Amino acid sequence: MSAPAVAQVLDRIEIVETTTEAEIHIVFNARALYLRHTPAQQGDLIRIFLDFPDLNRALRFPRELATSPPSDLVPKFTVTFPDQGTNGLSIQFAKPVRFRVSQRDIRSSSRIVIAVKREQPVLPPSIPQVEERPSPPPSEAPGPKQTFAIPPLTPGMNVETYAEELMKLGRKALNVGEHDQARQIFNAVLNLPPNKQSQVAQEWVGVARQRNKEYEKAQAEYEFYLKLYPQGEEAVRVRQRLAELQELMKQQVQAKPGRAPRKIDEMRVYGSAYTYYYGGYSQTTTTDNVANITTSRDNQDQSLLQGAFDVTGRYRKDEYDNKFVVRGTQSHDFLATTDLRRDISRLRALYFEHASQDSYFIRVGRQPGNTGGVLDFRFDGAWLRYVAVPQLLNLNIIGGQPRQFSLSSNYVPDDPRNFRTDFNRYFYGVNADIGPIGQAWNGNLYVINQMVNGIVDRRAVGTEIRYASNGMNAFSLIDYDVSYNVLNVAMLNGTWVTEKTTYTVMLDHRRTPYLQTTNALFGTPNATFQTINGTNESLLREQAKAVTATSDLFLAGVLHAVSKDWQVGGDVRLNRISGTGATNCLVILPGTNTLFLNPNATSDAPCSLQALPGTGNIWTYTGQVIGSNFPFENMTMVANASYITSQAYKAQSLTLNSLARLGPKLQVDGFLLLYHQMDSFDVELYRATPTIRMNYRFLDQWTIEASGGLEKTLTRSSTQKDSTTRQFFFLGLRWDF
Repeated sequence: MSAPAVAQVLDRIEIVETTTEAEIHIVFNARALYLRHTPAQQGDLIRIFLDFPDLNRALRFPRELATSPPSDLVPKFTVTFPDQGTNGLSIQFAKPVRFRVSQRDIRSSSRIVIAVKREQPVLPPSIPQVEERPSPPPSEAPGPKQTFAIPPLTPGMNVETYAEELMKLGRKALNVGEHDQARQIFNAVLNLPPNKQSQVAQEWVGVARQRNKEYEKAQAEYEFYLKLYPQGEEAVRVRQRLAELQELMKQQVQAKPGRAPRKIDEMRVYGSAYTYYYGGYSQTTTTDNVANITTSRDNQDQSLLQGAFDVTGRYRKDEYDNKFVVRGTQSHDFLATTDLRRDISRLRALYFEHASQDSYFIRVGRQPGNTGGVLDFRFDGAWLRYVAVPQLLNLNIIGGQPRQFSLSSNYVPDDPRNFRTDFNRYFYGVNADIGPIGQAWNGNLYVINQMVNGIVDRRAVGTEIRYASNGMNAFSLIDYDVSYNVLNVAMLNGTWVTEKTTYTVMLDHRRTPYLQTTNALFGTPNATFQTINGTNESLLREQAKAVTATSDLFLAGVLHAVSKDWQVGGDVRLNRISGTGATNCLVILPGTNTLFLNPNATSDAPCSLQALPGTGNIWTYTGQVIGSNFPFENMTMVANASYITSQAYKAQSLTLNSLARLGPKLQVDGFLLLYHQMDSFDVELYRATPTIRMNYRFLDQWTIEASGGLEKTLTRSSTQKDSTTRQFFFLGLRWDF
């Protein structure tokens, strides 16, 4: 895509430990909609398809790479965003993993969660092994030691047949007492693509560990089974196994008091740094059909050098965990006409956090927002959490200054020059995390108050509710402003994953931007926070409501696996943004902070708060085909066809994307976009955009990436024809340490 880059969309990556899995949290700086992913449950490359309804689809997202934080729980991985031409992302693991994908939408931003079955579960100190064990399935008496080699999967061999043979071999190993070899065989079944033996193999790998007296690991396997297959007679049997095992472990713990706490003493510094150069050139030919005159012009429209760094220092000792995080970007625009826009620095994060396991957590500094009712992307302040009841209730206090507001067109969000104490605008709030309840439900309740110059900017109560069970994930959020008596956000997002089909639905109603008193100052020349005061509070509040639009979004999608390598799907999307009526034109009395109404509000050209029409209903119908190992092995092909209809225009688009991995270090990505649009004024537009991208990883920590493309655009009306050809490219180097 060829439009100028917008602000960074990908925010950060976190790895969260759970009992049976390691959750990879990919967090964005904008609201993201999960559509679908491929492959379904297992592989070394995951492609997740997303949509960003609040961002202009005509803008190109900046290139972003991120690597996994150090972890013994999952193989090393790299996240690439955007995935070529899809506005999604791809995750490349060092080796295949078993995983589940879900979405947890946190107010105005989103996080995608990839739950990976842990390679090395975090276990409590080992408990003494005793001869007593819970009753496992009947087994034969151990015979002489035997070797059970896992046969290879030969080309052309049916996966179901191979899995069935492995299960017979694993049971035989188990019956003669070769428990560890049986465990390896059952895991070999689980590492195959999903098949008829996957469910029973998950149970029997737990049995093998249990018989081998690996009780904690057996518990983790049984619990993972119940997450994947919570229904049916088999689940009842596994729950019984788990209950018996937990009772034995409890008895052993009681019989051996005074265990020493786990000892940890670890320090790590990790992160990444990169530099990219973006270039773009265009040639435009314009023909005036009335005057029969043709003009041409050449233009260098992009020349930008951008660098970024992301550094985390972590020190853990026993139950204490400390982190220091700093993230930032710096860009130099060679084409900028002012010094202010030529060099732009953004301090995205600068915070310190300290935590005590199952006790408390504190974070201070510039940190991610979107928590506890904070709707801004970032804030400068503090967050304190107290664990009132482990695994059930956390109490949180949060306060600080939002960092995403500007009254100046020259303002640069998160610029270090703006990293200052200014109590004209601040917030504070309390909230509680509740759950899990019934192993499926959890949520949050919050109250937040935001002030500006002594006036209420926003005062809201809200709740989040999450549900996850039996392949179903749902998230809902309600944010209600008790000061304005207005519903700020009401949304529901859910996915349901069956054996071969994934269903997605989203309902979203919200104020855009979210309602606050400071909205009234947009478009008011020379406005500052001091402009807001008690004498004009009621005027500003009415103005804020008038200029704040409402957006509605509905999306329903499905993806179905028709074979091992092919998936077909699609979605229907309806979105609309309301208009704003004729509003007061606010003018500041020169030399004061006094506001008054301009009596010429409807005719005064400098006044920018005139009535704006809404978009009306915009319907988008999209079909998608995803092919793995097509047309060659280790190659993925994605085809999308969309039809868009609205009051203002009708459009059709076709995208083709292929991603090929040529060995473990080289990846080549090709993309083609074809687009056609006819608007309500009979202006017709055609666009074709082929692009190719390559990245090569060397010396384990370095990645070189390059991309080049061509965009051809033709616009025709009854009076004029424009033809534009644009070449664009980027070249970059990244270091992960």
